[in-house]
Amino acid sequence: MSGLNVEILKNTLERAKQENGGIRTLGLRFYERLFEVYPSVKSLFHTPPEEQHQKLMASLGAIVAGVTNLERTIPYLRAMAIRHLKYGVENAHYPAVTENLIAVLAEHLSVEGEWPEAYATAWNEAMAVITTVMMEAASNPQQYAEELMANGYQPDGFKANSDKPWVIEPEATQI
Repeated sequence: MSGLNVEILKNTLERAKQENGGIRTLGLRFYERLFEVYPSVKSLFHTPPEEQHQKLMASLGAIVAGVTNLERTIPYLRAMAIRHLKYGVENAHYPAVTENLIAVLAEHLSVEGEWPEAYATAWNEAMAVITTVMMEAASNPQQYAEELMANGYQPDGFKANSDKPWVIEPEATQI
């Protein structure tokens, strides 16, 4: 994840918290658009969007906050990918999520501000790295079992002794 424009990632996420209804509006719009544009993925979700968006935004906040702490963020991403296997997520779904997230961020921030090409580039680069790490883990979860356990995750990607696997550090994920 080195080489990513961390400043843009953090600034855009911070703006998303403040603008156009905040992070709740962004998270709910993510699922609304995802199901409109990619209806085939709707069957993968069994949690109402009102709950699901909180997990999404907490995960996104954790990833952006941890972008400079690869020792924690990489295992977190791998655990998330392995956890999502249980829900039926396939590697073919990652491009849809990437496209949708970037489109919704652009839509959300363009309402009160701007979405210059540099923002799109920064988020596309970040999502390329994130999805590569996640797809590698999803393709071979056994390869990462030891690493996950060393970082407090079970081999299935869920956090040991926690019902909130999407949290890395509580203070880093407050959105």
